[in-house]
Amino acid sequence: MKKLNILIAAIAIASLSISSVFAGTWGMGVTASMLNVEGSGSETDRLTLAGADVTDTSVRKKTTDETTATGSLFGEFTTDTRFPISLGFEYTPGTANFSDKLSRTDTETSQTGQEATTAISNTRSAEADATNFSTAYVELTLVGPLYVRAGVSHMDIDYTTKSGTGGGSYTDSISLGGTNIGIGLKGVAGTNTTWKLAYEQTDYDGFSLRSTGNSLAANSNAIKGDVDTNALRFSLGKQF
Repeated sequence: MKKLNILIAAIAIASLSISSVFAGTWGMGVTASMLNVEGSGSETDRLTLAGADVTDTSVRKKTTDETTATGSLFGEFTTDTRFPISLGFEYTPGTANFSDKLSRTDTETSQTGQEATTAISNTRSAEADATNFSTAYVELTLVGPLYVRAGVSHMDIDYTTKSGTGGGSYTDSISLGGTNIGIGLKGVAGTNTTWKLAYEQTDYDGFSLRSTGNSLAANSNAIKGDVDTNALRFSLGKQF
């Protein structure tokens, strides 16, 4: 989050500096997106014995792929130069909930403290809310309406998991940064109405989690995950 705030401040300063040197226009508008979210993760057992890791080959993997419609707000400054440059910031309000398909039921054949073989059903589920989607970006017009975009994205995720007795759980909040790139067409309709049609990809940083509350205090589970998005987007705005 600190890096994003620094970048936003830098873009604001750059926008003011450029606007004092180059003629240009300020603009703001809304963007509608058809967004595809791809998430993947793997969980491994982190068994310990007298403080040392014990090798365990048990790995659980999960991949999700969801498509949804979203809306966002943006503001930007565009230079009046031969190859116009736009410096801007975009924010998507609201919360995205990731609960569907994040559940599984295991039959445990052994448990801590049980010498006999067991057959206990244990359901594990996960829920996460993603908020504060934002991107600080730069767009460069190449030829005619064709432009390219690069930026830094951010989102916050609050997550929690539920498991049976001794199964361990995860509860925390994490902030993810990412790299945003895109290509599209843009133009001005009439005197001050702007439009954009674009395709964009955002590659968020990977993350790692560690469980608590396992059947043995020294034991834990580790999760490594990754989230990427791609989107078709249409924007309408006004120049000032």
